[in-house]
Amino acid sequence: MMQRLNTNQNCEPVKLAFLSAGLGNISRGFETSCSTWFDVIENRRDIDARLFSGRKYKTSTKILNCPRNGHVATILRYARLINDGCRLEQITFSLGFLIQLISYRPDIIWIQEATLGNMLLKFRKIFGFKYKLVFCDGAPVGYWYAKRFDYLIFLHQHAMNEAIYEGVDNRKCRVIPHLSLFPINPLTKSDARNKLNINKEKFVIICVAAWNKHHKRIDYLVNEVALLNSKEVTLLLCGQPEKDSLFLKNTADKLAIDVRWHTLSQEDLSIAYLASDLFVLPSLNEALGAVLIEAGAHGLPVICHKHQAGKFIFGENYPGLTDLSKEGKLAEKILDIQNTMNIKKEGFETERIIKKKFNRNKLTEDFVKFIEHIYENERPVNYL
Repeated sequence: MMQRLNTNQNCEPVKLAFLSAGLGNISRGFETSCSTWFDVIENRRDIDARLFSGRKYKTSTKILNCPRNGHVATILRYARLINDGCRLEQITFSLGFLIQLISYRPDIIWIQEATLGNMLLKFRKIFGFKYKLVFCDGAPVGYWYAKRFDYLIFLHQHAMNEAIYEGVDNRKCRVIPHLSLFPINPLTKSDARNKLNINKEKFVIICVAAWNKHHKRIDYLVNEVALLNSKEVTLLLCGQPEKDSLFLKNTADKLAIDVRWHTLSQEDLSIAYLASDLFVLPSLNEALGAVLIEAGAHGLPVICHKHQAGKFIFGENYPGLTDLSKEGKLAEKILDIQNTMNIKKEGFETERIIKKKFNRNKLTEDFVKFIEHIYENERPVNYL
C-alpha cells in the first residue's frame, strides 16, 4: 500500500515539475522515461505533478522552444554554428519555461538534460527561486558536472558507487531505475507478425535504439547479422533516424539482409517486441538501457555487452551478456542461442528476472519516498 506523502502543515501538495525539452520533438526512451514517471505520479493527491515538454505530448504542457530538428536548428547546423541542436533546444526551452517558474512555482524539478539543468541553476541564482533540482543521470554527463545539482538519481548501483567514490555526497543520491514499457498488448506472436507483415517462419531479431554508429553501433549489428548468412533471419530496427541513418540503410542493402526500419509509438513498439524471437542491443555502454528491461518484460531472451547496466539488470551470470567489442562475437552468440538453447524457456526466465527486480509499485514507492526526503530537507550547499 502506497503511503501518503507528508507535505506541509497546510496540507498543500508538493509541486513537482517533470521537464523534458526533447519530449515530443524526438521519440526515444530517454525522453519517454520522463512521461512514464509523470503517468504514475499525476493522480496522487499529495503531489501536484505537471509535465512540461518540447512539443505537446499526451497531457503535457508544451513549452516554446527551437526543436533540435526544426528549421532554425537546420539553418544553424548548415552555417556550422551548432552541432546537433540539442543545446539550442534546451536553452530555448528553459527560456520558455521561465513563465511557469513564476506562475506555477514548483518545489521540486525533475530533469535529465544537462544544459537545461544548468540554465535552471542560473535562473535560481539570478531570480532567487527556491526550487530544488533532481538530476536523473540517464545519459551520464560526468560526476564533476552532475554533482552541482541538489539531488541525483542513478539508474544502477555501480553508477552511484562511482559517483560517491568521486566525492559526491551519498546523502543526495538514490538508485531508482526508470519505469519501463511492460506488455500492453494481448496479441499473439502470429497476430503481431501479421500486423508488421513478417513471415511466421522467420527468426526475428529486434533492436530498439537510435539509428547511429557512435553509440548504438547499428553498423556493427548489421554486419554481424550478415555474418549469419541466413535468409531466414529478419532484423527489426525500431528507433529514431539520425545523421548516420542513410549510411546504415545503404550498408544493409549492400549486404542483402532483410532489415525492417520502424519508428513506432509505445503502443506499437509493444507489438514489435511480441513479434520477435530475440532482442539485441550492441552498444558498449548504457546508463541503464530501459529497452533491455522492456524486451525482457515481453518474454524475449536478450543479448547485450557485459557492461555494468547489463549486469545490474540481469545478473552477472546471465547467458546473454557477451563481449560485443569484437567482430564476430555477436553472430557467434546468436547462433549459440539458436542451436543450443530453448529460446522460449530463456525468454520466460528473462521475464521472471525483470518482473522480480523491476516491480512498478516498489519503484514508484522508492521515487515518492525520495521526493518526500527532498521536500522535507534543506537544499544542500550548491556550486551555482
